[in-house]
Amino acid sequence: MEQQQEIFKTEAAELEQLINNVSEIADDNVRQRWPSTLQSLSEVLNSELKRANIESPHLADKLTIALGHYFGGRDIYIPTGTKLKSALRNIAIWREYNGRNIEQLANHHKLTERQITEIIREQRQAEVKRRQRELF
Repeated sequence: MEQQQEIFKTEAAELEQLINNVSEIADDNVRQRWPSTLQSLSEVLNSELKRANIESPHLADKLTIALGHYFGGRDIYIPTGTKLKSALRNIAIWREYNGRNIEQLANHHKLTERQITEIIREQRQAEVKRRQRELF
């Protein structure tokens, strides 16, 4: 057990050192030698930070290094934009639902009343699950 804790301390120290020295390892010339996935991730993060008016040199690179450290080598699933948009739309429908506006929701979201009813049913189940503990 003590050996495992020592490994985690070493990994955390290595990550901290990488992040603290990001200005040396993340200039444009060096970044071009990063794996393409990390290059893309850094660019996406940088664009989103700029869009949010967050001007912090190397913040996108620091985030990329941290994500690479924690998720590197793992096979993770990131939903496509379509699935994410659907999930967010369904949450919005649930929030807009007042018990008497299925037709209006269907028109607004360009869905059928049956689809709206199904979304509301699923969201209601999710809400109950969030609020109540499972017994077994």
